[in-house]
Amino acid sequence: MRWLFLFGGGLFWLCGTNCLHAEDIRVLVSSVAGARAHDPVVGPGYVVRPSPHVDLNAIWNPGNQSFTGGFRTADETPAAQFGPEEAIAYLPSTGRRQRTSTDSQYDFQGAIGETYWIFPSSSTSSNNAFSLYLGFSAYGVPNDGTFTGSGASTTGRIRWTVHSVENLTTPAATAFHGYSVSGGSTVNMQLTLDPAYPNREMVLLANGHSHLNLLFKAVGMYRITFQVRGTLVATREEVSSLVPVYFGVETWQIPGYEAWKLALFSSTQAADPMVSGLDADPDGDGANNLVEYAFNGNPLIPGVVGKPQRESLTDGGQEYLAIRYQRRKGDTNLITTAESTADLSATNWSGVGVPVGLPTPAGTDYEEVVYRAPVSKANAVRQFMRVKIVKN
Repeated sequence: MRWLFLFGGGLFWLCGTNCLHAEDIRVLVSSVAGARAHDPVVGPGYVVRPSPHVDLNAIWNPGNQSFTGGFRTADETPAAQFGPEEAIAYLPSTGRRQRTSTDSQYDFQGAIGETYWIFPSSSTSSNNAFSLYLGFSAYGVPNDGTFTGSGASTTGRIRWTVHSVENLTTPAATAFHGYSVSGGSTVNMQLTLDPAYPNREMVLLANGHSHLNLLFKAVGMYRITFQVRGTLVATREEVSSLVPVYFGVETWQIPGYEAWKLALFSSTQAADPMVSGLDADPDGDGANNLVEYAFNGNPLIPGVVGKPQRESLTDGGQEYLAIRYQRRKGDTNLITTAESTADLSATNWSGVGVPVGLPTPAGTDYEEVVYRAPVSKANAVRQFMRVKIVKN
Protein backbone atom coordinates (compact mmCIF):
# COMPACT_ATOMS: atom_id res chain seq x y z
CA MET A 1 0.00 0.00 0.00
CA ARG A 2 1.35 3.47 -0.94
CA TRP A 3 0.09 6.91 0.03
CA LEU A 4 0.02 10.38 -1.50
CA PHE A 5 -0.72 13.26 0.86
CA LEU A 6 -1.95 16.77 0.07
CA PHE A 7 -1.86 19.40 2.83
CA GLY A 8 -3.22 22.85 2.10
CA GLY A 9 -1.17 24.05 -0.85
CA GLY A 10 1.80 21.80 -0.16
CA LEU A 11 2.43 18.37 -1.62
CA PHE A 12 4.75 15.60 -0.49
CA TRP A 13 5.09 11.88 -1.00
CA LEU A 14 5.20 9.16 1.61
CA CYS A 15 5.88 5.66 0.23
CA GLY A 16 5.52 2.46 2.18
CA THR A 17 6.59 -1.06 1.37
CA ASN A 18 4.16 -2.46 -0.20
CA CYS A 19 1.48 2.08 -29.27
CA LEU A 20 4.95 0.99 -27.61
CA HIS A 21 7.85 3.42 -27.75
CA ALA A 22 10.18 1.58 -30.12
CA GLU A 23 8.97 -1.89 -31.07
CA ASP A 24 5.61 -3.54 -30.67
CA ILE A 25 5.48 -6.68 -28.54
CA ARG A 26 5.24 -9.67 -30.86
CA VAL A 27 2.40 -12.08 -30.22
CA LEU A 28 3.88 -15.32 -31.54
CA VAL A 29 1.35 -17.62 -33.24
CA SER A 30 1.46 -20.68 -35.46
CA SER A 31 1.75 -20.11 -39.20
CA VAL A 32 0.55 -23.56 -40.32
CA ALA A 33 -2.44 -23.83 -42.63
CA GLY A 34 -5.65 -22.91 -40.83
CA ALA A 35 -3.95 -21.54 -37.72
CA ARG A 36 -4.25 -17.90 -38.72
CA ALA A 37 -8.04 -18.10 -38.26
CA HIS A 38 -7.30 -18.37 -34.53
CA ASP A 39 -5.04 -15.30 -34.31
CA PRO A 40 -6.00 -12.84 -31.57
CA VAL A 41 -7.20 -9.38 -32.54
CA VAL A 42 -4.52 -7.31 -30.88
CA GLY A 43 -4.58 -3.68 -29.79
CA PRO A 44 -1.99 -0.90 -29.92
CA GLY A 45 1.51 -1.87 -28.85
CA TYR A 46 1.22 -5.48 -30.08
CA VAL A 47 1.64 -7.17 -33.45
CA VAL A 48 0.87 -10.76 -34.44
CA ARG A 49 3.99 -12.61 -35.60
CA PRO A 50 3.33 -16.00 -37.24
CA SER A 51 5.99 -18.72 -37.21
CA PRO A 52 5.95 -22.50 -37.69
CA HIS A 53 8.36 -23.21 -34.84
CA VAL A 54 9.60 -21.13 -31.89
CA ASP A 55 12.17 -21.95 -29.20
CA LEU A 56 12.96 -20.43 -25.85
CA ASN A 57 16.63 -19.91 -26.58
CA ALA A 58 19.49 -19.44 -24.08
CA ILE A 59 22.44 -17.20 -24.93
CA TRP A 60 25.83 -17.15 -23.22
CA ASN A 61 27.46 -13.73 -22.68
CA PRO A 62 31.18 -14.32 -21.94
CA GLY A 63 31.84 -10.64 -21.24
CA ASN A 64 29.80 -10.60 -18.04
CA GLN A 65 29.64 -14.37 -17.51
CA SER A 66 25.86 -14.58 -17.68
CA PHE A 67 23.00 -16.13 -19.63
CA THR A 68 20.21 -14.21 -21.32
CA GLY A 69 17.43 -15.51 -23.49
CA GLY A 70 14.04 -15.16 -25.06
CA PHE A 71 11.97 -16.58 -27.87
CA ARG A 72 13.71 -17.37 -31.16
CA THR A 73 11.99 -18.28 -34.40
CA ALA A 74 13.24 -21.59 -35.79
CA ASP A 75 12.85 -22.90 -39.35
CA GLU A 76 13.40 -19.36 -40.63
CA THR A 77 16.43 -17.91 -42.39
CA PRO A 78 17.63 -15.85 -40.71
CA ALA A 79 16.12 -16.73 -37.36
CA ALA A 80 14.74 -13.83 -35.30
CA GLN A 81 15.77 -13.58 -31.62
CA PHE A 82 13.54 -11.60 -29.26
CA GLY A 83 14.38 -10.36 -25.78
CA PRO A 84 12.31 -11.49 -22.80
CA GLU A 85 10.10 -8.40 -22.93
CA GLU A 86 9.71 -8.35 -26.71
CA ALA A 87 7.52 -11.38 -27.41
CA ILE A 88 4.67 -13.51 -26.04
CA ALA A 89 4.02 -17.16 -26.92
CA TYR A 90 0.27 -17.23 -27.54
CA LEU A 91 -1.88 -20.32 -26.97
CA PRO A 92 -5.37 -20.08 -28.52
CA SER A 93 -8.51 -21.82 -27.28
CA THR A 94 -7.64 -24.75 -29.56
CA GLY A 95 -5.00 -25.62 -26.94
CA ARG A 96 -7.71 -26.73 -24.48
CA ARG A 97 -7.76 -30.37 -23.41
CA GLN A 98 -9.63 -32.46 -20.86
CA ARG A 99 -8.10 -35.15 -18.73
CA THR A 100 -9.17 -38.61 -19.83
CA SER A 101 -6.45 -40.88 -18.41
CA THR A 102 -7.10 -42.60 -15.09
CA ASP A 103 -3.36 -43.22 -14.65
CA SER A 104 -2.18 -41.49 -11.45
CA GLN A 105 0.87 -40.20 -13.34
CA TYR A 106 -1.48 -37.64 -14.89
CA ASP A 107 -2.94 -36.29 -11.66
CA PHE A 108 -1.21 -32.97 -12.36
CA GLN A 109 -3.76 -32.48 -15.17
CA GLY A 110 -6.55 -32.31 -12.60
CA ALA A 111 -9.60 -34.47 -12.05
CA ILE A 112 -11.05 -36.65 -14.80
CA GLY A 113 -12.79 -34.34 -17.26
CA GLU A 114 -11.07 -31.21 -15.96
CA THR A 115 -9.76 -28.71 -18.50
CA TYR A 116 -6.13 -27.80 -19.01
CA TRP A 117 -4.21 -25.97 -21.75
CA ILE A 118 -1.11 -27.32 -23.48
CA PHE A 119 1.63 -26.54 -25.99
CA PRO A 120 2.24 -30.10 -27.29
CA SER A 121 5.78 -31.42 -27.64
CA SER A 122 5.29 -32.83 -31.15
CA SER A 123 4.97 -30.84 -34.34
CA THR A 124 2.03 -32.97 -35.52
CA SER A 125 0.02 -32.39 -32.33
CA SER A 126 0.90 -28.69 -32.33
CA ASN A 127 -0.14 -28.24 -35.95
CA ASN A 128 -3.38 -30.16 -35.42
CA ALA A 129 -4.18 -27.88 -32.47
CA PHE A 130 -3.17 -24.75 -34.46
CA SER A 131 -0.76 -23.89 -31.64
CA LEU A 132 2.90 -22.94 -31.76
CA TYR A 133 5.40 -25.76 -32.02
CA LEU A 134 7.29 -24.53 -28.98
CA GLY A 135 10.65 -25.83 -27.79
CA PHE A 136 13.83 -25.05 -25.84
CA SER A 137 17.26 -24.41 -27.29
CA ALA A 138 20.76 -23.34 -26.38
CA TYR A 139 21.84 -22.12 -29.80
CA GLY A 140 23.45 -19.10 -28.19
CA VAL A 141 25.69 -21.29 -26.00
CA PRO A 142 28.95 -22.46 -27.65
CA ASN A 143 29.79 -26.15 -27.60
CA ASP A 144 33.52 -25.44 -27.62
CA GLY A 145 34.61 -26.67 -24.24
CA THR A 146 33.38 -23.63 -22.32
CA PHE A 147 31.02 -25.75 -20.23
CA THR A 148 31.40 -29.16 -18.64
CA GLY A 149 29.42 -32.17 -19.79
CA SER A 150 27.44 -34.71 -17.83
CA GLY A 151 28.95 -37.96 -16.57
CA ALA A 152 31.45 -39.29 -19.06
CA SER A 153 30.34 -36.87 -21.77
CA THR A 154 32.58 -33.97 -22.74
CA THR A 155 29.76 -32.18 -24.56
CA GLY A 156 28.78 -28.97 -22.76
CA ARG A 157 25.49 -29.13 -20.86
CA ILE A 158 23.08 -26.38 -19.80
CA ARG A 159 20.51 -27.02 -17.04
CA TRP A 160 17.09 -25.38 -16.84
CA THR A 161 14.82 -25.16 -13.78
CA VAL A 162 11.72 -23.10 -12.94
CA HIS A 163 12.47 -20.18 -10.62
CA SER A 164 8.97 -18.63 -10.45
CA VAL A 165 5.54 -18.79 -12.10
CA GLU A 166 3.25 -15.75 -12.11
CA ASN A 167 -0.19 -15.46 -13.63
CA LEU A 168 -0.44 -11.71 -14.12
CA THR A 169 -4.19 -11.76 -14.83
CA THR A 170 -5.28 -14.48 -12.36
CA PRO A 171 -2.68 -14.40 -9.57
CA ALA A 172 -3.94 -17.51 -7.76
CA ALA A 173 -3.68 -19.73 -10.88
CA THR A 174 0.02 -20.53 -11.24
CA ALA A 175 0.15 -24.27 -11.99
CA PHE A 176 2.69 -25.04 -14.72
CA HIS A 177 4.22 -28.35 -15.82
CA GLY A 178 6.81 -29.12 -18.50
CA TYR A 179 7.10 -32.83 -19.17
CA SER A 180 7.83 -35.53 -21.71
CA VAL A 181 6.33 -39.01 -22.11
CA SER A 182 8.76 -41.84 -22.81
CA GLY A 183 7.85 -45.25 -24.13
CA GLY A 184 4.36 -43.99 -24.76
CA SER A 185 3.43 -44.30 -21.09
CA THR A 186 5.98 -42.94 -18.58
CA VAL A 187 5.68 -39.29 -17.57
CA ASN A 188 9.03 -37.52 -17.05
CA MET A 189 8.35 -34.26 -15.23
CA GLN A 190 11.18 -31.81 -15.87
CA LEU A 191 10.00 -28.23 -15.36
CA THR A 192 7.61 -27.31 -12.54
CA LEU A 193 7.36 -25.83 -9.06
CA ASP A 194 4.91 -28.54 -8.02
CA PRO A 195 6.24 -29.94 -4.70
CA ALA A 196 5.16 -33.42 -5.81
CA TYR A 197 8.06 -33.32 -8.27
CA PRO A 198 11.14 -32.09 -6.38
CA ASN A 199 14.55 -31.45 -7.93
CA ARG A 200 13.36 -31.54 -11.52
CA GLU A 201 15.40 -29.97 -14.29
CA MET A 202 15.80 -30.07 -18.06
CA VAL A 203 19.30 -30.64 -19.44
CA LEU A 204 20.21 -29.33 -22.89
CA LEU A 205 23.37 -29.77 -24.90
CA ALA A 206 25.20 -26.52 -25.55
CA ASN A 207 24.02 -25.47 -29.02
CA GLY A 208 21.28 -28.08 -28.63
CA HIS A 209 17.51 -28.28 -28.82
CA SER A 210 14.60 -30.16 -27.18
CA HIS A 211 10.82 -30.16 -26.74
CA LEU A 212 8.48 -30.68 -23.79
CA ASN A 213 4.73 -30.59 -23.32
CA LEU A 214 3.99 -27.29 -21.55
CA LEU A 215 0.78 -27.48 -19.52
CA PHE A 216 -1.17 -24.66 -17.84
CA LYS A 217 -4.23 -25.02 -15.62
CA ALA A 218 -5.89 -21.68 -16.33
CA VAL A 219 -6.15 -18.92 -18.89
CA GLY A 220 -4.11 -15.78 -18.34
CA MET A 221 -0.86 -14.00 -19.06
CA TYR A 222 1.94 -15.96 -17.42
CA ARG A 223 5.43 -14.72 -16.68
CA ILE A 224 7.61 -17.75 -16.06
CA THR A 225 11.16 -17.12 -14.93
CA PHE A 226 13.60 -19.92 -15.69
CA GLN A 227 16.98 -20.39 -14.06
CA VAL A 228 19.69 -21.35 -16.53
CA ARG A 229 22.90 -22.90 -15.20
CA GLY A 230 26.19 -24.15 -16.54
CA THR A 231 29.56 -25.15 -15.06
CA LEU A 232 32.67 -23.56 -16.57
CA VAL A 233 35.45 -25.94 -17.57
CA ALA A 234 38.18 -23.40 -16.81
CA THR A 235 37.24 -22.70 -13.21
CA ARG A 236 34.66 -25.39 -12.33
CA GLU A 237 32.45 -22.50 -11.24
CA GLU A 238 28.70 -22.76 -11.73
CA VAL A 239 27.20 -19.71 -13.41
CA SER A 240 23.47 -19.05 -13.14
CA SER A 241 21.07 -16.47 -14.58
CA LEU A 242 17.32 -15.82 -14.52
CA VAL A 243 15.46 -15.67 -17.85
CA PRO A 244 11.82 -14.44 -17.70
CA VAL A 245 9.42 -15.06 -20.61
CA TYR A 246 5.70 -14.51 -21.24
CA PHE A 247 3.07 -17.09 -22.23
CA GLY A 248 -0.42 -15.90 -23.13
CA VAL A 249 -3.02 -18.61 -22.61
CA GLU A 250 -6.07 -17.40 -24.55
CA THR A 251 -4.95 -13.83 -23.86
CA TRP A 252 -2.49 -11.67 -25.73
CA GLN A 253 -2.20 -8.52 -23.61
CA ILE A 254 0.19 -8.05 -20.70
CA PRO A 255 -1.95 -6.37 -18.02
CA GLY A 256 -1.66 -3.23 -15.96
CA TYR A 257 1.65 -2.16 -14.51
CA GLU A 258 3.64 -4.78 -16.43
CA ALA A 259 2.44 -3.43 -19.80
CA TRP A 260 3.11 0.16 -18.73
CA LYS A 261 6.61 -0.81 -17.58
CA LEU A 262 7.47 -2.55 -20.84
CA ALA A 263 6.16 0.38 -22.87
CA LEU A 264 8.23 3.05 -21.09
CA PHE A 265 11.45 1.28 -20.10
CA SER A 266 14.08 -0.36 -22.26
CA SER A 267 14.45 -4.15 -22.02
CA THR A 268 17.44 -3.72 -19.72
CA GLN A 269 15.59 -1.24 -17.49
CA ALA A 270 12.43 -3.36 -17.40
CA ALA A 271 14.46 -6.32 -16.16
CA ASP A 272 16.03 -4.27 -13.33
CA PRO A 273 13.72 -3.77 -10.31
CA MET A 274 16.01 -1.00 -9.06
CA VAL A 275 14.91 0.99 -12.12
CA SER A 276 11.44 -0.29 -13.01
CA GLY A 277 10.16 -1.73 -9.72
CA LEU A 278 7.12 -0.19 -8.05
CA ASP A 279 9.20 1.59 -5.39
CA ALA A 280 11.97 2.82 -7.71
CA ASP A 281 12.25 6.49 -8.68
CA PRO A 282 14.52 6.56 -11.76
CA ASP A 283 13.90 10.23 -12.64
CA GLY A 284 14.52 11.37 -9.04
CA ASP A 285 11.42 13.55 -8.80
CA GLY A 286 10.25 12.11 -5.49
CA ALA A 287 7.41 10.07 -7.06
CA ASN A 288 8.05 6.36 -7.30
CA ASN A 289 6.99 4.32 -10.31
CA LEU A 290 3.67 3.32 -8.74
CA VAL A 291 2.75 6.98 -8.26
CA GLU A 292 3.81 7.74 -11.85
CA TYR A 293 1.69 4.82 -13.06
CA ALA A 294 -1.36 5.78 -10.99
CA PHE A 295 -1.32 9.50 -11.91
CA ASN A 296 -0.28 9.55 -15.58
CA GLY A 297 3.40 10.29 -15.11
CA ASN A 298 6.48 9.30 -17.10
CA PRO A 299 9.01 7.55 -14.83
CA LEU A 300 11.92 8.83 -16.90
CA ILE A 301 10.88 12.51 -17.01
CA PRO A 302 10.66 14.54 -13.75
CA GLY A 303 7.17 15.61 -12.79
CA VAL A 304 3.82 13.82 -12.72
CA VAL A 305 1.22 15.16 -15.17
CA GLY A 306 -1.87 14.08 -13.29
CA LYS A 307 -0.69 14.38 -9.69
CA PRO A 308 -3.30 15.51 -7.13
CA GLN A 309 -3.84 19.25 -6.97
CA ARG A 310 -5.54 21.21 -4.20
CA GLU A 311 -8.63 23.17 -5.16
CA SER A 312 -11.41 25.13 -3.52
CA LEU A 313 -14.89 24.89 -4.99
CA THR A 314 -18.47 25.82 -4.26
CA ASP A 315 -21.10 23.12 -4.14
CA GLY A 316 -24.70 23.79 -3.08
CA GLY A 317 -23.75 27.27 -1.93
CA GLN A 318 -21.04 25.96 0.42
CA GLU A 319 -17.25 26.25 -0.07
CA TYR A 320 -15.24 23.01 0.13
CA LEU A 321 -11.65 21.84 0.06
CA ALA A 322 -11.24 19.64 -3.02
CA ILE A 323 -8.63 17.55 -4.82
CA ARG A 324 -8.22 17.02 -8.57
CA TYR A 325 -6.12 14.26 -10.16
CA GLN A 326 -5.81 11.91 -13.11
CA ARG A 327 -6.32 8.23 -12.36
CA ARG A 328 -5.55 5.17 -14.41
CA LYS A 329 -8.42 3.21 -15.96
CA GLY A 330 -8.73 -0.49 -16.61
CA ASP A 331 -6.50 -1.92 -13.86
CA THR A 332 -8.71 -3.71 -11.34
CA ASN A 333 -5.68 -4.31 -9.11
CA LEU A 334 -5.12 -0.55 -8.67
CA ILE A 335 -7.43 1.50 -6.43
CA THR A 336 -7.14 5.23 -5.76
CA THR A 337 -9.33 6.75 -3.04
CA ALA A 338 -9.72 10.41 -2.07
CA GLU A 339 -9.85 10.72 1.72
CA SER A 340 -10.13 13.56 4.23
CA THR A 341 -9.56 14.16 7.93
CA ALA A 342 -9.44 16.93 10.49
CA ASP A 343 -6.87 15.08 12.60
CA LEU A 344 -3.47 14.19 11.15
CA SER A 345 -2.72 11.93 14.09
CA ALA A 346 -5.59 9.61 13.13
CA THR A 347 -4.50 6.15 12.01
CA ASN A 348 -7.37 5.91 9.58
CA TRP A 349 -8.80 8.84 7.69
CA SER A 350 -12.55 8.33 8.04
CA GLY A 351 -13.68 11.01 5.59
CA VAL A 352 -14.31 9.79 2.04
CA GLY A 353 -14.15 12.29 -0.78
CA VAL A 354 -17.40 13.18 -2.53
CA PRO A 355 -17.18 13.04 -6.36
CA VAL A 356 -17.86 16.29 -8.17
CA GLY A 357 -19.18 15.91 -11.69
CA LEU A 358 -18.27 13.04 -14.03
CA PRO A 359 -14.76 11.85 -14.94
CA THR A 360 -13.33 13.46 -18.06
CA PRO A 361 -10.97 11.68 -20.48
CA ALA A 362 -7.25 12.36 -20.04
CA GLY A 363 -5.78 10.33 -22.88
CA THR A 364 -6.35 6.65 -23.64
CA ASP A 365 -5.64 5.14 -20.23
CA TYR A 366 -6.50 7.92 -17.77
CA GLU A 367 -9.40 10.07 -16.66
CA GLU A 368 -9.49 13.25 -14.59
CA VAL A 369 -11.63 13.31 -11.45
CA VAL A 370 -12.47 15.83 -8.72
CA TYR A 371 -13.42 14.98 -5.15
CA ARG A 372 -14.42 17.41 -2.40
CA ALA A 373 -14.26 17.00 1.36
CA PRO A 374 -17.49 15.68 2.94
CA VAL A 375 -17.67 18.69 5.28
CA SER A 376 -17.70 22.30 4.13
CA LYS A 377 -15.00 24.75 5.21
CA ALA A 378 -17.55 26.66 7.27
CA ASN A 379 -18.27 23.55 9.35
CA ALA A 380 -14.68 22.34 9.80
CA VAL A 381 -11.98 23.86 12.00
CA ARG A 382 -9.31 22.30 9.80
CA GLN A 383 -9.23 19.87 6.87
CA PHE A 384 -6.70 17.73 5.06
CA MET A 385 -7.10 15.58 1.95
CA ARG A 386 -5.05 12.86 0.38
CA VAL A 387 -5.26 10.20 -2.31
CA LYS A 388 -4.56 6.68 -1.11
CA ILE A 389 -3.11 4.23 -3.64
CA VAL A 390 -3.59 0.51 -3.15
CA LYS A 391 -1.93 -1.89 -5.61
CA ASN A 392 -2.70 -5.57 -5.25
